[in-house]
This record gives sequence, C-alpha cells and structure tokens, in this order.
Amino acid sequence: MYNLDKTSTQDNTSQQVLAQLAHIESGLFIYDAWSAAQINSLLAQPFNHIIYATDELNQRLVGYCFYSHIFEDSEILRIGTCLDYQQQGIASQLLTAMAQMCQATGAERVLLEVREDNHAAIAFYQKHGFEQIAVRKNYYDNHDMTKTHALIMQRKLNTKLNAK
Repeated sequence: MYNLDKTSTQDNTSQQVLAQLAHIESGLFIYDAWSAAQINSLLAQPFNHIIYATDELNQRLVGYCFYSHIFEDSEILRIGTCLDYQQQGIASQLLTAMAQMCQATGAERVLLEVREDNHAAIAFYQKHGFEQIAVRKNYYDNHDMTKTHALIMQRKLNTKLNAK
C-alpha cells in the first residue's frame, strides 16, 4: 500500500524528501535529472506543487508528480516512479490524485509535454485521457547532439458547463 502526500514550499519540504526525489530523478532521467536544489527552487514558486507516493512498509519515497496550477491550467512538469516500483499503478494513482486536486481548485485542463520517442509515456498518458494538441520541434537536446520533438498533450477535466 502506498501513501500519497502533497507538498509545496509553504510546507518547507524536508531535506530527506528532496534527497529521495533527486535520487529517483537521477535513476530515471540520466541526462537531465533535477537536483535537490533545483527541486527546492521549483517548489519555491507558489504555483508549483508535488504529490508523492511512499511505500508504507519501508517508508521509502517511490514515486512523484511535480505540477503547476495557474488559474484554469495545470501542467505536469515531471512524473516518475522508482525503477523497482514501476508497473504497479503508482504513476496512475499520482496522476489521478493530482487531476482531482487541481479540478477541485478550478483547473479545467491538464497539460504536459513528452518526448516523441517516449512511446511508453505517450501510451500511459493516452490511457489517462490525454490527446496530442501540438508539437514543439527540436525541443529536447539528446546526448548525441541531435534533437527530439516534444509532443504537447492535454486532458480536459470534467467542468460544469453553464450552457443549457
């Protein structure tokens, strides 16, 4: 069983949590992992948040979703699960909880960008109701000096329509 917790700068994210997040980042994003200092700086902005999952058994942080929420838009900045905890539904739980929290505070849609060559992530987002709405050409730098396009994806949240 996994506990979900939410934090933002106002909560003064603990150094232990920041270190665990940075450790997961370094395992998942070899060439562009965020450091604890970068994560802390990100969370210093009042519109940026993180929701994370902790394995109850060993109190280990095992997954996270960084996101921003400004007015009617929420944006997933990064989502990840420890390599040895993948395929257990953790990212789905995080994404669902994040979307519910954002919708409850006025978000009408969730945006994200994903590498066009990250087929597993694209399939995951599509499974969760995201659709591609745009492409950012040559957005990502690759370690071999080539570039990869970013796909912009959107999921509309169930908003109440005022129309009759």
